[in-house]
Amino acid sequence: MTLFFIGNVEERLVTILLERAKNIRVTPISLEFNELDYWPKPKVLCLTCQRQPMSLYNLVNALNLMMADLPIRQEARPFRAHITLARKAKKRPRITFKPVSLAAESFALVESISTEDGIQYQVIESWPLREG
Repeated sequence: MTLFFIGNVEERLVTILLERAKNIRVTPISLEFNELDYWPKPKVLCLTCQRQPMSLYNLVNALNLMMADLPIRQEARPFRAHITLARKAKKRPRITFKPVSLAAESFALVESISTEDGIQYQVIESWPLREG
């Protein structure tokens, strides 16, 4: 689940992010993805949560603050936890499903790498979620 999309940045900014992220203190996060959403403009089918815990908002806000003075574009829309199921979807299918629970005890800086076999994700660094 993407908390903050950074995009392509210079190596010096990655170094700054790695140093700053060490100072984030947020409790572990539990989510229940219990809604199937279709977003027509990007044509994305995804799972979302009816309720997002305060600890998730605290983490996203901490990340936004951490990057506020850096030349990284911040998302204008409010954060909405989601798991993308399909891109280029034409409509929301009529299906029922059991909610998907996710428990996060850490967050990470992840690099997406394009390969012949598709996108691969590589964790650069991760940090535990814990109160300060």
